Amino acid sequence: MLALILAMLFCVAIGAGVVGYVMVEARREGRGDFWTPEGEELLAGARRTGEKVRNQGERLGRTAAERTRDLKARLPERRADHGGETAPRETDAHSGDDFRAAS
Repeated sequence: MLALILAMLFCVAIGAGVVGYVMVEARREGRGDFWTPEGEELLAGARRTGEKVRNQGERLGRTAAERTRDLKARLPERRADHGGETAPRETDAHSGDDFRAAS
């Protein structure tokens, strides 16, 4: 098992060395620009899509928060419908009535 782990680490080190060598040689030859114009456009599109997703998520979060506040505001009305009781009665302890549906 130790030999397998050492062999894997050796392969990773060789791979990192090759990538580093190619990167240094490319920079020496003046090919330091990493992205082509097409690559830049792809990145810009990904950023725009990310912004759209983030904005939609924030909007959904605000909507959920508003709905939760509305439901919380209605909570005293629902308690008033049950005679103002907030704690379960002793007779309901084992009958399962303390887990009533919200509707």
